[in-house]
Amino acid sequence: MIRIIPSLILIAFTICACSSKSKGPVAEAPPPIFQASPESTPLPLTVSSAPKLSEVQEAVKRVFKDAAVIDSNYNPNFVAGDFNGDASQDIAVVLKPAKLEEMNQELPPWLVREPRNEKISRAHAKIEKDEVVLAVIHGFGANHWRDPEATQTFVLKNVVGNGLKVQSPNEFVTANSGRKLPRPQGDLIEGVVQGTPGYLYYAKATYSWYDPKTFKGDDAPGGVFHKSRTMR
Repeated sequence: MIRIIPSLILIAFTICACSSKSKGPVAEAPPPIFQASPESTPLPLTVSSAPKLSEVQEAVKRVFKDAAVIDSNYNPNFVAGDFNGDASQDIAVVLKPAKLEEMNQELPPWLVREPRNEKISRAHAKIEKDEVVLAVIHGFGANHWRDPEATQTFVLKNVVGNGLKVQSPNEFVTANSGRKLPRPQGDLIEGVVQGTPGYLYYAKATYSWYDPKTFKGDDAPGGVFHKSRTMR
């Protein structure tokens, strides 16, 4: 009987120890910390950063798919600025058609205009084979013309020349002091087209051409396409 008591004491001690462990508080695992992926939280890009060729190619692909490509025969062949005055940076890029039928589709997702000859009917402003055009992709959203939703585009005929350069409205006024001037809504694109220097500018919902020697007045027709935020 004396030999059995130590065994009973040991068993009782073991049972008590297990019981005390089972009644202790159980710590819960902390909830997982959410870390947003780059796709869910896109960071705005610096607007003032110079456009890169790869970025411009991506924008052209977004709008035109395989219908047009950047023309490498011009230098520069793209410039950036706020051309329609809505405080969002746009990109203007020299293109040549890769698939003519798609460039002249019945209902294209862009507007074809000929600023140097506004008498031509818009319905007949077709892109010709091997014709070089200037596409202006308007900025939209946090990343302006780089934004995936930036698709509003003008395709401009007969305005591609040499020495494309962006001028602010103030620079334009200073350079043409004493002349009759239009009222551009944003930055202008300066260039020499077929030996004639001039400026491409946006006013009254379309793009027009300013020739210092022939300009008589800014009487371009009005419209509602992509008005500037100040106008809205």
